[in-house]
Amino acid sequence: MEVIWNKIYTLHPEDSKTNLCVAIPVDRDFWCLEFLCSYTPKILEDREKSRELITEGLKKYVPDKFMDQYSNWENYLPVVNLITLSIDYRDSYLGCAHRHAPEQRHIICKEFASPGFFRHAAAKGPWRAVINIHAVVCDSVAYHLTVRGWDKGEKDFVAL
Repeated sequence: MEVIWNKIYTLHPEDSKTNLCVAIPVDRDFWCLEFLCSYTPKILEDREKSRELITEGLKKYVPDKFMDQYSNWENYLPVVNLITLSIDYRDSYLGCAHRHAPEQRHIICKEFASPGFFRHAAAKGPWRAVINIHAVVCDSVAYHLTVRGWDKGEKDFVAL
């Protein structure tokens, strides 16, 4: 196993609704690539800030005539950060993992791939991880991305 990429990105509320494109240079062919991503915190613990965000969202998306049906802001707790991952190789989109879990593992191989991704050779060349920053509601979020290359038969590899 070889670590190809290992970096922590600090994200802020102004990064919401943006994408962070990360070039992942793979300098040799592998049997498969493993993308490990995690972020923390997941939940906004500040109750007052949660109330403000929920109230703001309700005002923005709920017509006034229906607002009484949505009066209890606590029904919408918890308020969470949401960051997902898409992967490309050269000019090809290989899929995405738009899931809510704050810790994820995705595999791309010629023989198999994690749900949401296409099977593809873990070939030498320009790979790209696209960090989809849907919502950062905390003052800052640490997003950790590690990419590892595996050769066939390595004993520590655990398949999907």
